[in-house]
Amino acid sequence: MPLGTKTSKRARRRRAGHAKTIPRNPFVAMLSTVQKDIDERLESFFGDKLELVAPHGREVAAMVASLARFALRGGKRLRPALLVAGYRLAAPEGNVEPALDAGLALELLHTYLLVHDDWMDGDALRRGGPTVHAELGKRFKHEHLGNSSAILAGDYAAGLATEVLAGVKMPPARAAALFQAFAEMQLQAILGQELDIAATDVDPEDVYVLKTGSYTVRGPLRMGALLGGAKPATLKALDGYSLPVGIAFQLADDMLSVFGNPGATGKALGNDLRAGKRTPLVLEALRRARGRDRTTLKGVFGKARASDAEIRRALDVIARSGAKEKMEARIEELLGQGLSALGSGVSRVGRELLEGAALALTARRV
Repeated sequence: MPLGTKTSKRARRRRAGHAKTIPRNPFVAMLSTVQKDIDERLESFFGDKLELVAPHGREVAAMVASLARFALRGGKRLRPALLVAGYRLAAPEGNVEPALDAGLALELLHTYLLVHDDWMDGDALRRGGPTVHAELGKRFKHEHLGNSSAILAGDYAAGLATEVLAGVKMPPARAAALFQAFAEMQLQAILGQELDIAATDVDPEDVYVLKTGSYTVRGPLRMGALLGGAKPATLKALDGYSLPVGIAFQLADDMLSVFGNPGATGKALGNDLRAGKRTPLVLEALRRARGRDRTTLKGVFGKARASDAEIRRALDVIARSGAKEKMEARIEELLGQGLSALGSGVSRVGRELLEGAALALTARRV
């Protein structure tokens, strides 16, 4: 037998043996299932809504159709998966259907917040396609009308989210707490957004606690746990886990926005820099940069019309500054805090699920 063939077989055996030692991430497996389910629910749901609004005329139909296309175009469905994870922690053997229904409501709420966020940031691209206000501005051939219609599209999505959540089958005793968690999550996200767009002297991580930690991690997990009838000890453990992991998720997303491939992220090159977003990554790079590097970086910060060449030079400055490594270390620190907070309030299986979730939420680094 030729030597090359023997080597190939040995290599395959080594790879096969190595593959057996790689731990399976239970959250990623759950995410794959939930993503497919939520996508199917969204498609069916918006199909019904489009028929319902059709009698109101072409303009209303155009608004809802744009919202539907946006909601259906991509999306990791992380929040519904976290809601299902929270439910599984509280009710390991329970019927997951109510959690998936609540997950649909959560995805609609997420859609609403994204539509408004894109309009406020003036972003024209999201998930590899036009944002709702950009698409509607082109549809109506009028920028202000497109913007106004997009605001209403976001409001419509928020109303739909409440409508769906009201239809979730659950013990009546759990409904009040579930709706309170849903409202609290939304209110905190709005306060975080206000800080993000208006405050200049606030720690960005404080913004992330409200804007990201609340409705990306804590809110979904808490909703799922409440729906499953979680005990106070479990809710306390989830709160301790959620806030640091939520901050870590946003830090990882910041780095993806700066260093990620626009073709993969679906966002324009240097979006955060052009928008002047005070992310910890950019602030750390500014703190470290000197001389010409600092001038280059400040020259594009908040400059909406910065050229791609200027942006690339600024990205090189960030890459050389050591800010990326500082953020990676901070992410690891936050993950450690989150996992250590679980304590005895979560079962072994639940802990493995949340460990997998923490890794999945921050694995989008570059």
